[in-house]
Amino acid sequence: YKYDQLMKELEALEKKHPEWIRPDSPTQRVSGQPTEAFATVRHRYPMLSLANTYNKEDFREFDQRVRAALGKDTMYEYVTELKIDGVAVSLLYENGRFVQGATRGDGLQGDDITTNLRTIRSLPLRIREENSFPDSFEVRGEVYLSRQVFDEINKRREAEGEPLFANPRNAAAGSLKLLDPKEVARRRLQLFVYYFYTVDNAFVLQTHLQSLQRLEAYGFPVNPHYRLCNNYTEVFEYMEEWEEKRKTLPYETDGVVIKVNSIAQQNILGSTAKSPRWAIAFKFKAEQAETRLNKVTWQVGRTGIVTPVAELEPVFLAGTTVSRATLHNVDEIARKEIREGDIVRIEKGGDIIPRIVEVIKEKRTADSLPL
Repeated sequence: YKYDQLMKELEALEKKHPEWIRPDSPTQRVSGQPTEAFATVRHRYPMLSLANTYNKEDFREFDQRVRAALGKDTMYEYVTELKIDGVAVSLLYENGRFVQGATRGDGLQGDDITTNLRTIRSLPLRIREENSFPDSFEVRGEVYLSRQVFDEINKRREAEGEPLFANPRNAAAGSLKLLDPKEVARRRLQLFVYYFYTVDNAFVLQTHLQSLQRLEAYGFPVNPHYRLCNNYTEVFEYMEEWEEKRKTLPYETDGVVIKVNSIAQQNILGSTAKSPRWAIAFKFKAEQAETRLNKVTWQVGRTGIVTPVAELEPVFLAGTTVSRATLHNVDEIARKEIREGDIVRIEKGGDIIPRIVEVIKEKRTADSLPL
């Protein structure tokens, strides 16, 4: 959330002073670099990230930009989908067979994780023969962990004295970078897909909705909670519905993705170097609460790494009672000026393990001492 807010500030500053824009500015590129542990592959189509918004007014402005670009009298629709909190991947199929998978990386090239992706049971290794398909096509999707599997992994890591994963997204990302596919298979990763690309004119589709339906027909796992919306009022209804219902899902969703349905209109709207102009992500706000930090304890991992843990006055947050929060390392304690006895604000959004956002210093007692 903090990164997204800083990015928005930078975008606003560069809009006001375009002469300050540098080629290596974070606004001009997709974040993330391929690791040296895997071969690097170039994406056939750039893997762009999405612009984020946290309120309805920002989405109204997005809708106004779409209307202005398409023409005020032009009819258009949106498709809304849940934003799965996972790891974006690209899947290449040749003659109906899965031949290559890659991470987003920097958007132009990523890590070749084909072997690890093959361990995902819901990923079709071959398209069913009864379907007609182009000789070559690419699919985009999100690899994720269910809440249940995430909890099981962290319980095992805790029993073995290993540092816990902060959230399912981090656990999924770490799993995809493991060098042993057998260990990846034990992590029970899952997949949802949402884009279909081909240059074969016989298979080019008219709408994003058709793309989702084709992926379903090919046997890909598509999240079932997508919806066609005729206007932004219907989009708002979808946002509000799922901000409330997201806790009932067996996996993490951190927002809603809104896309212009017509592929022709998407092409008119185009993209920036970083993100498409025809799609935007509405991010749910992380849930927060205030409580007292009673004590800082130290957890020693199997490899000897010492991790500080905040022991908290129990507080109900995001559906569970929270009594501990990660402090990550000594540097974080110093940076946030954390002291025992402080009243702290904790957050549990994409991070399943709660974290301390800040110390509420105006509530600090006069006799408190630094750790």
